[in-house]
Amino acid sequence: RLTASAGLPFTWVDNPEWLAFLAEFVPAAKSPSQKTLAHRLIPKAVEELRADVKAVSCGHEATVQADGWTGVNNRHLIAFMVTANHKVHTVRVHDASNEWKTADNLLTHLENVIKELEDEWGTTVVAIVTDTSGESCAARRMLGEKYPWLIVLDCHAHQ
Repeated sequence: RLTASAGLPFTWVDNPEWLAFLAEFVPAAKSPSQKTLAHRLIPKAVEELRADVKAVSCGHEATVQADGWTGVNNRHLIAFMVTANHKVHTVRVHDASNEWKTADNLLTHLENVIKELEDEWGTTVVAIVTDTSGESCAARRMLGEKYPWLIVLDCHAHQ
């Protein structure tokens, strides 16, 4: 959890200062390898956190938020978040770099997130909020036509 919350690269486990700290203050401890960190420890922590998030969200109404951006590495990412039980959680971050930025593609992703939240998280999705890009506006319109009981809004922060 420290690796993710501090944004540390996996190489921190091999850092000489970290290893010296362990040797001096926790001599019985062994630093995990990068492989152990990436393939066992972080996935286990994610699984535990995701189970906790699903448990506190279950049975509550939810609002889905979607926001896309292009990172410094020119990858186009779309974050899907949910607000349920007065808390915001990340559902997933999707790398859409190899996809066309179309309303149809965004609509498909939004529908998949709604299905996951309702089927696996036990929430009732009542609203969707997206940014104000052209494809987002069109996807919201299509979502509202297909699911008229959903409240579909654009994000005022993106105005």
